[in-house]
Amino acid sequence: MKKGYNGDTDGTQPDRRAILKTGALGLTSIVGGTGLASAELNQKQPQGSAVYTAKAPGGAAISNERRRAVRRQAARDFERKNGRAPAAIPASEQLTSSGEVVAYAYGFDANGVGRSYVGIAGEDMTEPQAESGRAEAQIHDQFDSHVADISSAIETSEQVTTMAGGMVPDTNNMEQVFSQKLEYLEDPYGTVSSTFYWFIDTLGSSEGDVHALHSPAGYEPGTSKYGSDYKNEWGRVFHRWNQSDMGNTDVDYGQWKPYGTQGGSSSTSYSLSVSAGWMTASVTAGISWSYSQPNVEVVDESSPTSEYNQWQLKLNSAWDDDTRENFIGFQPSSAASMNHYDSSSMGKRTISGNEVKAQFSNGDSSRNLWSKNEFYLQPA
Repeated sequence: MKKGYNGDTDGTQPDRRAILKTGALGLTSIVGGTGLASAELNQKQPQGSAVYTAKAPGGAAISNERRRAVRRQAARDFERKNGRAPAAIPASEQLTSSGEVVAYAYGFDANGVGRSYVGIAGEDMTEPQAESGRAEAQIHDQFDSHVADISSAIETSEQVTTMAGGMVPDTNNMEQVFSQKLEYLEDPYGTVSSTFYWFIDTLGSSEGDVHALHSPAGYEPGTSKYGSDYKNEWGRVFHRWNQSDMGNTDVDYGQWKPYGTQGGSSSTSYSLSVSAGWMTASVTAGISWSYSQPNVEVVDESSPTSEYNQWQLKLNSAWDDDTRENFIGFQPSSAASMNHYDSSSMGKRTISGNEVKAQFSNGDSSRNLWSKNEFYLQPA
């Protein structure tokens, strides 16, 4: 159990209200990372688990139970190597518009951070004779590479014992607990993908926790992925903190930063000023940046009072613009405080829902692709 902390500050320990602001604001620059070292290391150098996998060929799907079994294998291997179980097993469950999970990998790094890959494939089932299997084949062709990426991150974590955060910048008083790369391919429409980085504060309070999600999302239309005539219409990301089981949820305004194909040359400035606290007095913080992309607009559709964050990547470009026919993306982040999770007395608890979604169109018809993810903690 975490050590109690009453929330008062003495100049050396920041309070949780500040974490809700600075932790989330810092996440806008994250693009990857090796995870943070555990505060309780064994005498010997900690080791990560092996990466355990499941692959379902021939149009079959990998069930939730099979994915849970893969995670249990990784947890047992971590315990065998380190003499202790991971503090919890962070994971997510998937629900998609029409695709099935056809590739899955999971492992723990040396710091107990869960690392996962989820590959989802779908096809236009209205014309069975035209089914190509390309989406599934593409996921399977790249699966070994994704597994190797997880293995490499685990190996790197075994050589890093600093609390400074390694390659993850600007995450003061936050540590990573989980990362998951998700790819959803549907022939002939396009691809929706996101890497989810999940952080929790390191204040050590039994009063509550601050969680943060950083979820860079990308959208590739059928024009570039499959040679079809389906183009980008819009993309969305949802952080649904209102799905948390923990109670006393306090949601921060989120942040975002575009990347990928942008187009245009005029500069637009966005600024953010937030005012929300850890169940008590308010604090304020701000961040701003400028970028050049008049053809792509980020619309913040969040509602902290309803306990969710959501954003739309909106295209204002002509039908033949590069942003319609090539990869586009953005990098949303948000944070929320809630009651403390205690793995010694609690079972599985949902922390947040997350959804990545896109619409692709050929001018005559459109297709929405979405994947909903339920992020949760459960005892090892």
